[in-house]
Amino acid sequence: MKWKTGFSIIPTEILMDERLSRSCLIVFWVLTVHIFRGKRFCFPSTATIAKEAHSSRPTVIKAIKELEQFGYLEVDRSPGGVSKYYLKVLV
Repeated sequence: MKWKTGFSIIPTEILMDERLSRSCLIVFWVLTVHIFRGKRFCFPSTATIAKEAHSSRPTVIKAIKELEQFGYLEVDRSPGGVSKYYLKVLV
């Protein structure tokens, strides 16, 4: 991981949502680490998210779908390209 300093938080709304799995919380947290100041989105690969979340790629994909389903995440998928992740509760 290239991040050595700083911190990131998980909004209470997500932390207390009993519908979300632990994997969802960790994936959301990893995505918050990738949001740069002044941007509304991030674009790490699923492989990067999996590595930083200490999870498998299928677990990350499932968590992303759950976060989308419950309205916490919007994904702009480009065919054969980079996906942009918009964290809805941070907007």
